[in-house]
Amino acid sequence: MSGRQKKYLSILPNNVPASGRISYSRGNPVITVTLGRQDAMLDLSSLRLSGELNVWADAAATLHPTDAIAGELRGSHKLGIFSAIDSIVFRHAEDKSVIESIRHYGRFMASLLPVMSSLSDCDTHLSETALISGNYQSYRDTVIRNTGSSPFCIPIPSGVTLGSESKLPLSKIPIELEIHLASDSQFFYSSDGDTATIANAFYELSNLEVSCEVEVGGDKVADSGALTFNSITSYFSTLETTNSIINFNLGLSKVLAAFVNFVPSSFVNNLGQDGYLTYMPSVASSGVGGVDGGKTANLETISFLRNGERFPSAFEVRSVYDTNNETPVVDSQVIKGFLGSIIPEHGHKRTTVGPQNTNRNYQVSQSATSGYRYMPDSGAAYGCGVLYDMLDSEGVSFLNSQFSIQMTNELVDGNPISAYLFIKSKVVVAWSSTMGIQVVS
Repeated sequence: MSGRQKKYLSILPNNVPASGRISYSRGNPVITVTLGRQDAMLDLSSLRLSGELNVWADAAATLHPTDAIAGELRGSHKLGIFSAIDSIVFRHAEDKSVIESIRHYGRFMASLLPVMSSLSDCDTHLSETALISGNYQSYRDTVIRNTGSSPFCIPIPSGVTLGSESKLPLSKIPIELEIHLASDSQFFYSSDGDTATIANAFYELSNLEVSCEVEVGGDKVADSGALTFNSITSYFSTLETTNSIINFNLGLSKVLAAFVNFVPSSFVNNLGQDGYLTYMPSVASSGVGGVDGGKTANLETISFLRNGERFPSAFEVRSVYDTNNETPVVDSQVIKGFLGSIIPEHGHKRTTVGPQNTNRNYQVSQSATSGYRYMPDSGAAYGCGVLYDMLDSEGVSFLNSQFSIQMTNELVDGNPISAYLFIKSKVVVAWSSTMGIQVVS
């Protein structure tokens, strides 16, 4: 539109208490920000959340972690401040129609960030803006044990903010952003499995605001119209057997890609373990005869299906382990599919994902030599995925078709693995003076 000028907005959350502090365990675990109806075009990619992080070792919020107080306290260095977000929702500010909702947001970012960022990114601009580090010790020393506050300013990656060049007319679609915080037991974890000295630890956010770029003036927005965005939809399931099948009725007409990551179910919201771990399916407990604890439940084959038939590939992907069960190396074909499901191959510019953090040399155990906590290159970055549309255009329909993932592995009964599935699809947001707003997926 002609004649428009850029303008920058800073918006305070609607629900900040008088103290200015937001905390999961101290009340107000939800951040709500409204961009009200106005004659402006919102650049969704410009959205930023800024504030300060404080970490406390005691319930009274007087002591910061130290060796003497909470020596074992750690957090996700590959996620930084993103580990504080459990879910996000974009909705119409007035009629509350949901445009995009991503549950398990930290799990989503645990796969997205390694695929989109290099180690240099982690140690430079992401360290400054998102409190991310390529090294767990650096993160512990500079963020977890910071005796002051740690400032941050982050984008809010999602389908609508990453996948569209369109500007959203706030005069027709005012936006409400809702951010749900993660629990303290998900944000933190122990360096050695001992939780006695870190049981009272919690984090706080303060001085929060959302900033963005808008265009004002120019031509009036039509009374009716539509915009197409990418959208992320999240799903959850568990794996418990050697022949595992995940089934979902997506109800989506334009699916572009899907990816899934894994973590032992016992790790989620557990101070003793990293709930954001994205490693191979593994045996988390003592296993059979007490000898399999922490070992990889090696993936042998994987297939993506539509209505029970392999699709888009007519063949199953066989891992290198399936042909040589002594090899520790990564499944290159599996990882290739995972990377392409997040960013189509032609779009890859940088990544942290590599042989060092996707191989079988590590375990989900407390071992100081082979435990997952000591994996290099920002930690475990394993996942599986499938790309349906490399041009990011129309996708394929699962409106009346069942989506399935079939895997063969070495899982042991009684050791469930949580599988977090994320679907990227197209969504149309339409508005009119007579019908209001409609979201069509």
